[in-house]
Amino acid sequence: MVWIENNLFCDGCGVEITWAPVISGYNHYCCESCRQGLECNCGLRQELEDERRVSSSSSPSWMEGV
Repeated sequence: MVWIENNLFCDGCGVEITWAPVISGYNHYCCESCRQGLECNCGLRQELEDERRVSSSSSPSWMEGV
């Protein structure tokens, strides 16, 4: 488990965990796939969530120049 400035990172793939981790012994994982040593797509899912948050918080085009 890696903590950097109160951020938790997955012991499997290294993605930042912003949700409840899967815990196995002293290790924290982003998902069950990482805990099992399989490939996961949590990093991609997190990027898509971040992208959606940024685009939904921007002003609509009709407000440009107002």
